[in-house]
Amino acid sequence: MGNSGSTYAPVGNTQTQSSGKKYHTKCICVGCGCSENMCEPALATDIRCCCFEAAVKTDPSLCKDTDHLCYGRMGLKVGPAVLDVTNPFVDKHELIMVCEKNVVGM
Repeated sequence: MGNSGSTYAPVGNTQTQSSGKKYHTKCICVGCGCSENMCEPALATDIRCCCFEAAVKTDPSLCKDTDHLCYGRMGLKVGPAVLDVTNPFVDKHELIMVCEKNVVGM
């Protein structure tokens, strides 16, 4: 086995990785450290187990202006089908699409 590569989730990032942080301490498989960024993000988590990966973070620095409250999207893929939900006030350029043709948009 050895040190053949990272076990961290590619969808996440190194914000939840303890190595490289101040006061890094590790005992067998559990590590801890102290990040210099207090609230960027305030909360972050990621998981990787065999073929399952997930990442979530809460970053108050991304909501500095009131127009940032409108930004948002959600995506899902199951087999070949892909679904996403976007804000129509932000993504006005493709309101109604049919088979890759823009029917209604601004």
